[in-house]
Amino acid sequence: EKPPGRLPVATKLVTDDDRPAVYASVARHFDNGEQAFVVCPLIEESEKLDLVSAVKTFDSMQATFPRHRVGMVHGRMKADERNELMGRFRQKELDMLVATSVIEVGVDIPNATMMLIEHPERFGLAQLHQLRGRIGRSDRQSYCILLAGGAAFGEAEERLRFFTSTTDGFRLAEKDLELRG
Repeated sequence: EKPPGRLPVATKLVTDDDRPAVYASVARHFDNGEQAFVVCPLIEESEKLDLVSAVKTFDSMQATFPRHRVGMVHGRMKADERNELMGRFRQKELDMLVATSVIEVGVDIPNATMMLIEHPERFGLAQLHQLRGRIGRSDRQSYCILLAGGAAFGEAEERLRFFTSTTDGFRLAEKDLELRG
């Protein structure tokens, strides 16, 4: 069960066409003094996979939100460098943290109320649930936005739509078992 006073994280599945509205929402959260995560499936671009990378997203977010402080963490960074950046985010010295799934466990930033997950079809239900659990850690409403590309809705659509319908880890585990057979 959630600790008292915490609201369920509102989760929404959107496409690239919705990106301008999503970014406007992030800007409003920044204006309220809140912070955001952006999670990417890759550290750097791949010639084999047409996926958004953390490095490219970091550059894009700096250009999209020029008045705000954007940081980046990923698994290839040294632990002390990653911890230093996480500490700066926790101390509100950064407004946005672009990351890979390295933030999946052990991150507690109560002021982070937005999470954008790029290519959510690349993550399993359990991993998405863990990532979403990094927000919603205060009494303020938090939002998890799954940014799926056009082709992403193929095989993953049922799974992602189910994910948006519940925050119950047990129900997610049952669905994961059902989908995996």
